[in-house]
Amino acid sequence: MGRRSRNKDKDSNSQATKAEPLYRNPDQLTVAQICDLIAELSESILENPQGAFGSSAGPSKMSQLLSLTQHKDEYVAKLAVVSLLALFKDILPAYRIRLPTEQESAVLVSKETKQTWEYERNLLSHYQQYLQVLEKKWNQSTQSPPSSLQVTCMLSLCELLSTAYTFNFRSNLLTAVVRHMNTGLSSVVAEACCKAVETVFREDAQGQVAEEAARMVAKVIQNAPIVRPRVVRSFAALPLKVHADEATAAKLLQQSRKRHKKKDKETASIEAELKESEATVDKAVLARSQAQTLEIVILAYFRILKSCANSSAQRSTRDDILCAALEGLAKFAHLINMETVMDLLAVLKDLLREVDTLPLDASLNCILTAFQTLQGPGKELKIDLKEYILPLYTQLPRLCFFHETNEGGAQNVLDLTLKCLDTALCKRREFSATRVAAFFKQITSVALQLPPASSIPLIAFARNLLQRYSAIQPLLENDEDFVIATGEYDPLALDPENSYPFSTSAWELALLKFHYRQDVSHQALAAATLKMLQLPAEGPDRLKAEKYFDQANLVIEFARVKKKHPLEQSNSKKGRANVRFITPRSKRARLVTGDL
Repeated sequence: MGRRSRNKDKDSNSQATKAEPLYRNPDQLTVAQICDLIAELSESILENPQGAFGSSAGPSKMSQLLSLTQHKDEYVAKLAVVSLLALFKDILPAYRIRLPTEQESAVLVSKETKQTWEYERNLLSHYQQYLQVLEKKWNQSTQSPPSSLQVTCMLSLCELLSTAYTFNFRSNLLTAVVRHMNTGLSSVVAEACCKAVETVFREDAQGQVAEEAARMVAKVIQNAPIVRPRVVRSFAALPLKVHADEATAAKLLQQSRKRHKKKDKETASIEAELKESEATVDKAVLARSQAQTLEIVILAYFRILKSCANSSAQRSTRDDILCAALEGLAKFAHLINMETVMDLLAVLKDLLREVDTLPLDASLNCILTAFQTLQGPGKELKIDLKEYILPLYTQLPRLCFFHETNEGGAQNVLDLTLKCLDTALCKRREFSATRVAAFFKQITSVALQLPPASSIPLIAFARNLLQRYSAIQPLLENDEDFVIATGEYDPLALDPENSYPFSTSAWELALLKFHYRQDVSHQALAAATLKMLQLPAEGPDRLKAEKYFDQANLVIEFARVKKKHPLEQSNSKKGRANVRFITPRSKRARLVTGDL
């Protein structure tokens, strides 16, 4: 019996030794041995997370890894930081941990509950220490660019914000990450911070974390002397769907519910925590959060527009941030309420007075924002769109020069152009045939100058105009009898009504019909013959995406012209071809006539 008990004790000790690595002093180990130690500790923690915070001899496994982040060797410290990041991403729950109060701790509970409380307390403590280590390492960065370890620490904070924003210390993570979205020390860190915040914007189902993040980003934009456009564009990741008026109604409904509920605060907080742990979405809370977020974002955009109008900063910097703000306004313009519409239109009118001095993408975004505002919340204002259609007409020729100097942003500008044209001429009925004809002529003239990837969608849009407005089809005629207007065509007229488009014809399609690209000539021929668009395959947006993809992958299609034999003749009487061809035989060539 004694021998059996001794053998059992030996087996249990050997299993414990196998499950828990013995503590080894890192100062007495080589770098390779420390790397093996980090791997052993990480594997042991993943096998048994509850045993990672306690140890009978020496520090715990998690404490050993935390101490290795302070190692003098940068490679070892970086490896420990990355290992802890992978561990916390794996063991952190998707809900917030609420530690028991003193009264709850005094209550008699089961052993399993006490173990759970102890595990959660240790997890929070070590997670907080890890966050403090990461932030402290980055704050030591006084050199530009920062070291590899410091960049790794900041990237780890960004990764934790993307994956664990529902866990504890989210405000600390948001503060650390949002503050460095506009940093100039490292472009890699700034881009990672922007992407992490955008992930929170997209994936936060309840909207409260996104609201907190949007408030912090708006504060950075307001206080920073120079703001990177990437910071402003991060707002575009917000999936705002609730109209401001609907959000106000939901907010009032929630307040009335609170008045009728006669529950104590403790019960209400417990119910809120249960909802959060079950990942259920409260529509009233979501509407209120999205309304607050929308107000924050629109206010930030307005500040940027006003500061750009009164700023004496460098023009390129001002134009970049102005374009970013106008892009965001164009996306969220349909959600604002009537009170904000008038203020927004006033700011846009001031910008459109200088439309020729603005960058092309900023001008188009300004026009698109005005269209979407007037066709959305401002539809009841009954404002004539002419003052926004005229700038669009004058900006179309700038596409030719923009494609020559800005090849990278050509696709974005073409997308904005198609959206503006579609909103102005297709989503609403234009009653002036002269205005539509002037736009048709301008579009075909621009398509003649652009590369194929840009000209094809524009020709497809011109085909759409021909089908929608039959009154402009006389532009396809080349006979003097079809001239229905007096005056000389003026493509440089500021007002399309004064350009006399019916005094000319769409001769650009005749030139495009002989383009070296087969798809361009096909679209031009289809427009000239009034062939119906085959939607969705021939839609302008679909063609734009396909052609720019082909251009990026160097896919080129040339028109294949079948050449006729020079000796081929046709016999019109018999309806058959009388072909003469030369067939070489040995060293001589004979002329053979065949009646085919």
